[in-house]
Parts: sequence; structure tokens; C-alpha cells
Amino acid sequence: MHGEIIAIGDELISGKVLNTTCGFVANRLFCSGYLIDKITFIGDDLDAIRRTILSAIESSEYVIITGGLGPTSDDITNEAVAKALGRHLVLNKAIWGKIKEAEQHLGRPLPLWEKLAWLPDGAEVLNPEGHSAGYLLIHQDIPFFFLPGVPEQLENQMVQQVLPRLKVLLAQGLEVRQQTFKVFGLSETEINLLFKDLESSQDGLSIGYYPNSPEVNVTVTVKGRDPKKVAQVFDMASKRIEELLGRYIVAVNEDSLEERVGRLLLKNGGVLATAESCTGGLLGQRLTSIPGSSDWFDRGVITYSNRSKEEVLGISHETLSHHGAVSYQTAKEMAEGIKRLAGTNYGLAITGIAGPSGGTAQRPVGTVYIAMATPERTAVERFHFPGTRHMVQALAAETALDWLRRYLDYGTYVPGYRPARHTK
Repeated sequence: MHGEIIAIGDELISGKVLNTTCGFVANRLFCSGYLIDKITFIGDDLDAIRRTILSAIESSEYVIITGGLGPTSDDITNEAVAKALGRHLVLNKAIWGKIKEAEQHLGRPLPLWEKLAWLPDGAEVLNPEGHSAGYLLIHQDIPFFFLPGVPEQLENQMVQQVLPRLKVLLAQGLEVRQQTFKVFGLSETEINLLFKDLESSQDGLSIGYYPNSPEVNVTVTVKGRDPKKVAQVFDMASKRIEELLGRYIVAVNEDSLEERVGRLLLKNGGVLATAESCTGGLLGQRLTSIPGSSDWFDRGVITYSNRSKEEVLGISHETLSHHGAVSYQTAKEMAEGIKRLAGTNYGLAITGIAGPSGGTAQRPVGTVYIAMATPERTAVERFHFPGTRHMVQALAAETALDWLRRYLDYGTYVPGYRPARHTK
């Protein structure tokens, strides 16, 4: 089924607000087997919205429209819909009742909020008990879903309301199986070459490659009318992908690298502490974004200056003065220092030159040393990461986590990201 996404708002076309909702909607649709032909951004212009809606009727089998459903004067989506489809705006009693309840609770009138209750005739409110008036309107057998532009509200309605309704409205007996492999250490083209023969091996099988820096998402999709055949092809393709990518797969579907590291630490009875310099806490932020990470992550320190490296981690003054902050020796002492300070059995340390300045001929911008202290020994590797300051930091944090994952899962001290030639 082919559809489109229309995002409305002056803040989007002016660049004042970064649009994340379209990406979320497109991803959820894709993962559910629905195709998107185009995504359109338009401003708060009544005639432009009207024209875009009329165009969608001619080209799409379903439409998702976001934004412009609020109470302020620039929220004109409902008015534009009524004008485009020749429908009157009518008062939705359920929404109006919720507004009156809110006024009583607050003890004051909410004059602008009445606008939220006026919807195009025939609109079905997606979640009458919710806090935003997303709705479904079927016009000429085409389902139009109107969702709020606020990301949290949109995401909830997309998952809880839109996808289940689409499944019923667009049901055609098509079986869809899909899985996403998150890969680190191989480029998009390298992965593509591995799958050259697999891609054309079965009808209904498609493989997509989607850079999600610093990882590459590889999505295998199988569609067909015969559920048994779809399952067979899907299982075969997934198994082959796992064989071809092997240890480069860091996570699958909604899982993440940091979640996997956490599970492996728990499985091995491990607790981790981190010491960061050039990444400025990025490693710790990723780890603590996981609920329950306190079970396997003890602490993280940012020792940016030489003085902090000495005072907090116990790095010797001689090491810093003789070898420098960005060196094999400093990284090693950082990992061992945080492991000793926290009393944990694992320590990760990162020190490097993220740029854009600060590099030398011997240690150019992008030079990063990562050290991993385990119960057996401490390993250190030198890397040269390409790109901007942000890219270097992201690659450093990802590489450190992936290295620990490989050690915990396979017992290897060899990192997945291919390092530059090592020199102490």
C-alpha cells in the first residue's frame, strides 16, 4: 500500500524546529510493511495545505498529516481540511467536555481551547481520553490520519491508534516479516557487497541499507500471500545475514548496543566504570540512558584537563609530561585508575583529539586511544576516526562499547573497528 506523509508548520520550513516526527512515522510504517512514496513539508498556509490534500487524494492510498491541530491562530489544519474536502467544522462533544473539565480544574476559562473541539464533519477522534485531538477522516475510501505535531503525543497515537487502524482498513491478506540488524565496523558498501547474491535469491525478499551513524541498519523484509512461504524465506534470509555479518551485529530491532553490553555484564557478573576525556561524558550518557543500568554501571568521570587526570585517576605526572594526555600510556592508566577508584572489574577509558584543532603530524585530529581494563589485563588501541568533532566523539564512544561487547561475548581483545597502525 502506497501512502504519503504531510508535515505542516512554518517552524518546519524555516528550520527553526528540527522535524523528527516524520522520521518516526516513516520508520513505523516501513516496519509494518507500508510504503511511503513521498514526505511533504508545507507552512501554515491555508491554500497550500488545501492543494496538498487534494493532490494526495489523486496519488495515495493513505495519508498521515502532522501538525496544525493546536489552539493558536497559526493552527489552521482543520480549517484547510474542511475547505479542501467540502466538509463543515462541527463541535465534537467529547473534546468539548474535556475542555470544560479542564477549566473547572484550573478555575479559569480557556478561551482559545474551544478551537480544539471543532473538527471536520465525519472525523473520528483517535483517543477520546487522550490530551490531543488526533483523528481519522475517511474521504473517497482514503484514510486520512491527522496527528499532533508534538513528538511525544504523535508517537503515542501512531503506535497505539494509527497502526492498528491501518491494519484493518488496508488489509489485503499480505503477510509481512521484517527484522533490522544494527551493524558497526563495516561500511554500507561493504555490507551491500556481502549480500549481492542473497538480494536476488527469492521473490518477495528485499534488503535495505540505512546509515544511522555510527551504525548501519540492515533491514530484511519478506512479503507474500503465503504465510508459510514468507516465514521460510524470512528465516533463511535472517540466518544467512547473521552468518555473513557475524560479530559485526551489535543489536537487533529495538535493542541497542548499550543494552546488550548491560545484559552481558550482568551475565558475567561484571560492573563497569568509565573515564572519558575527548568524549566528554558521551559514553556515560549512553550507558545511563538504559533503565536499570545501576545494576551494572557504577560511575563515569570526565577528566578533561591533565590536572583532573592526576587528581581523580592518579595518572602520574611523569606519564602526562613525557607521553602527553593523548597516548597509549595515559589511556592505560586512565582505565586502570577508574577501575581501581570504583572497585569494579571493568574499566573503559577514552582520550583523544576530537578537533577541529589540536592535532599534530604525529597525532592528527581524530587520533583516539581507547583502553579496556578487564579482570585479566588492560588492552589499549590507537584509532584514527574521520569526520567532524561530533563524528569523532560518536565513533569513539561506539568503538569503546563495541570492544567491551566483543570481549564479554567472545573473549576477544581485538576491537571490531579497524584501527590505524598502532604506535606507542
